Amino acid sequence: MHAALLFPPGTDPRSPHLAIPSLAAYLRRAGARVTVRDLDLEGLLELATPARVTLAARDCRRRLEAPSAAPDADRLRAALRWADDLRESLPGAVDELRDPVGFFDPHRHHVARERLVNALELVSAAAGRVRYNIGPIRYDVDGFDPSRLRDLLALTDAPQHNLFDSLYRESLLPALARDRPDVVGVSILNAQQLIPGLYLARALKRGGHFVVIGGTVFSKFTAALARRPAFFRAFCDGLIAYEGETALAELLDRRARGRSLDGVPNLLYLDERGRVAAGPTHAEDVNALPTPDFDGLPLDRYLAPAPVLPILTGKGCYFNRCKFCDIPSINQIAGKAYRVRDPARVAEDVATLHLRHGARHFEITDEALAPKLLLRLADALEPLQAIRPRFVGYARLEPGFTAAVCRRLHAMGVRKLFFGLESGSQAVLDHMDKGVRVDDARAVLRRCAAAGIAVHLFSIVGFPEETPADVGETLRFFLDDAALLDAPHNSFDIHPFTLDLRTDYARAALAGRMGIHVEPGALAGRDFPLGIERWRNTHGIAPEEVPGVLAEVHAALREAFPNYRNFPAHLWPGFEEYSLLYCDHYEGRAFPYRLNLPPPGDRGRFALTWSAQLQVERAGDAVRLRSLLGDAITPRATVAALAELPAQRVGCVDALLDALAARLPVAAEQRPRVAAALREPIDILLRVGVLRLIPEPSEPSCLSASTPASA
Repeated sequence: MHAALLFPPGTDPRSPHLAIPSLAAYLRRAGARVTVRDLDLEGLLELATPARVTLAARDCRRRLEAPSAAPDADRLRAALRWADDLRESLPGAVDELRDPVGFFDPHRHHVARERLVNALELVSAAAGRVRYNIGPIRYDVDGFDPSRLRDLLALTDAPQHNLFDSLYRESLLPALARDRPDVVGVSILNAQQLIPGLYLARALKRGGHFVVIGGTVFSKFTAALARRPAFFRAFCDGLIAYEGETALAELLDRRARGRSLDGVPNLLYLDERGRVAAGPTHAEDVNALPTPDFDGLPLDRYLAPAPVLPILTGKGCYFNRCKFCDIPSINQIAGKAYRVRDPARVAEDVATLHLRHGARHFEITDEALAPKLLLRLADALEPLQAIRPRFVGYARLEPGFTAAVCRRLHAMGVRKLFFGLESGSQAVLDHMDKGVRVDDARAVLRRCAAAGIAVHLFSIVGFPEETPADVGETLRFFLDDAALLDAPHNSFDIHPFTLDLRTDYARAALAGRMGIHVEPGALAGRDFPLGIERWRNTHGIAPEEVPGVLAEVHAALREAFPNYRNFPAHLWPGFEEYSLLYCDHYEGRAFPYRLNLPPPGDRGRFALTWSAQLQVERAGDAVRLRSLLGDAITPRATVAALAELPAQRVGCVDALLDALAARLPVAAEQRPRVAAALREPIDILLRVGVLRLIPEPSEPSCLSASTPASA
């Protein structure tokens, strides 16, 4: 028996996903041969090359010169802005994210990530309608709706809309043709993987392979799939909904024995009459699952300097009531909201993965980690403390995170917890049945801080019946706790609300309750809708008003948190894997980087340097300075002061500003006022990455070869 398991493009390959290693472990234990490929990682690395960028830049310029360039001319020009830099810098950008020194310099880190973002946008723009990226994660094709089967059929029959066509044709398909696995599995876990994943499945099926699709996306559409045999004729021989370990193992066995697929659990397929048939539903015993097996995945090629491996302590959510969340719907097949893996088994997973791969960093992928479970896990991990394991995970802001619990979790190796605050308004929290008290949330944050555990807060604007006053309470939550949250390792975000379809809110919306009015025909013609886009919040902020409200909130947060975040961006990386690695690296030492000048009197020593990626444009009486991270229009006097720094280029902030003021033609008695006035424009340039503060550099030179003096 031989299964090939494929993870298609459409995510951000900072680390491997858990799905393929979990399936591989189960099948290998059953005696099957398993080959794996992470096409998400391979696809990004194939696109982010000087050769691919050079071709994309050529195609973008040709399209700009064509008469039909007008509709997307602005996009093409923006995509070409850094094309010359990318040809030289892309290999270094990938290396920087894997480098154990450069990765932990946030300036170098963010520039490396932004180069990848720019490269993917350039390649996407060259393709025309495609919009693929990791910042933010997306794979869309303008003019097509992936929730409609007819659009999916058209997209997957058009190579020009698939950026990974050459990877599939030239590398993957020939390898599979030589190896001829009995089953090829394609895991589609999020909406961004739909187009590249289904294109892949269709190409495999056309190549004569027995194709099985799995993953959480289509698990939400079993009823719709039962009425759409055309999906199976185009894309797959079978689709495993919900959990796949037992199902895939039995399917492999049936294929090897030449037996019927009838009765394979969780499997949808076409019977001999061409109708969609379905096997019985089955939920796994999480305690019986083996340790995930990452063999075959190139752990040294992901976009991080050390592997951060995903592990599981349980499936589902022990609270399971939030009205905006579709997790309760997904977990219905199990008959139990939360299935917990024995902590001793989890400790065994950690020990095994450390032995196999040298891994010390782990992301616990559970939807919500209960304090009592974490305490049991801490006890089970006690014998492993010599390997210094470190963990990041997701939790609820509940009173069970006492001061003693937080201290115990820190001793276990927990270094960051991601909490769903959602709102700072108690009325909104109660409306969504969050089961969280605002006062408890504040207390948990303080206990985590005292124990040395970093936090991330997820927040949302635009809930049903949420008013501007409620949003104001959310903003005040962050402002009132600014002293605590302003630590560089803490992070937070505020995003617009989306009305996911399989939620209590959506059910209320379709019934005309809770102040939600769904526009007529909002779901018409959509075969696989994940959410409802066309709806009105009759008792609160309208969905079309949310972007403006968020812009105001973000502006207020930028002003309140100027040191380490240009909100919504964070100097200390906010992604789970990256944040954990930073927490471990900077444990016991100061984080010396910041996005603004230190306060007057600060004795810290630093250098002020121009970004090496700098573009200069005249803007009337001022100068537009642009880096990879942003741009700003700056007075010419400020540029003149910064163009040449004094010989002593490392020093404290007061000496630096005095020296800069001395560069300008002002009387000596005016220099203190001028020095103070230079703070604001310098801080703006620091925020957009045009300037950088470099703490105690080993080399005295502060100015790069790229200087705006000529402007």
